[in-house]
Amino acid sequence: MTKVTFISTPDDGSCGIGTYTGTLLKNLDTSLDIRHVTVPLGSWNPFSYLAAVLQLKGDHSDVVHVQHEYGIFGPKSLMSWLFFPALYVISNIFGEEVVITFHSAWNDETIGPPLMGLKKIYVRFNNSLLAAVADHAIFLSDNCKERFLQSTSLSSYEVLPHGVQTDTVEIDSATAKETFGYKPEETLIVEPGYVRPEKGYETFLDVARNAPDYEFLIAGGNQNEDDAEYMANISQQAPENVQITGVLNDSEFHAVFNAADLILLPYEEVTQSGIFNWCVAYELPVIASDEQYFRNLNTQWNCVSLFDSGNADAALANVRELLDDEDQRTRLVAALKDYRKSQSIDGVADKHVKTYQQLCDSSAA
Repeated sequence: MTKVTFISTPDDGSCGIGTYTGTLLKNLDTSLDIRHVTVPLGSWNPFSYLAAVLQLKGDHSDVVHVQHEYGIFGPKSLMSWLFFPALYVISNIFGEEVVITFHSAWNDETIGPPLMGLKKIYVRFNNSLLAAVADHAIFLSDNCKERFLQSTSLSSYEVLPHGVQTDTVEIDSATAKETFGYKPEETLIVEPGYVRPEKGYETFLDVARNAPDYEFLIAGGNQNEDDAEYMANISQQAPENVQITGVLNDSEFHAVFNAADLILLPYEEVTQSGIFNWCVAYELPVIASDEQYFRNLNTQWNCVSLFDSGNADAALANVRELLDDEDQRTRLVAALKDYRKSQSIDGVADKHVKTYQQLCDSSAA
């Protein structure tokens, strides 16, 4: 039996990476012997990261699978420099194959002032460290792969979709709207998820400001203190027709997707989106910014209504057009259903199992 140890943040609703990991684990083949080791989200405590690696000594695995997001490993990903060298040593001692799933990728384009030159050097060294430790890399989108490979190379990698969740909770739309204080007949446009600057909330607010006949909901809050100031600024700027929930519990999270008439994702930077996959699961029409990730989705599936990134007038025009055109909404939902059939979490889990088996066969040869 193939033994696989997953390392990620906890599956307790505090981090989307941990939630993704929990969903994947539930759908993996029961023939695997699976263990889940957790690390904190963005901690300054080095011992918590070292302790996770040291747990690998007690139960030698065939594969160690790390779910990677830079912010997990301390501010500026500084704990990467402790965690991944330690993982490299332990995995080589015990002959374990290391798989890293990249949920995002830093490169020169994701760096801003000040000290841009120094930051570029840091990012390249950080990515080179990750590449050196990974026996195999998984990217959740083509543009995430392309971004990462701009700064370093990998010996083995593949692109696997995020996978569309199946554990939806169906609630009557009127009841779901009442959860957030809306009347059943009110039109509700939602941006779900943790509030971060790259998700374009300024554009969301501009759309709401120019559409007082609709209700808008920012369904989430800041995930950590780094984004608290940004969250406060968004709250201060929000017009009267915008409600901000703060961080949602599990039942509220599912209620949001049942309450929404339309999802607006004005992201300014995106390499993959768990929120989009939840929209697919709930068959909700999505209007999104014309970023590479969403363009790639449309090239193959034509399942998103796109507008020029940062252009609130264009976004609002799409919102009004989609709400007034039932045929277009029906077409988008049909395309989302086709996407879901092809990209289900069950199928993605099966592809993971094949990857583990290939790595084990290769190491045994």
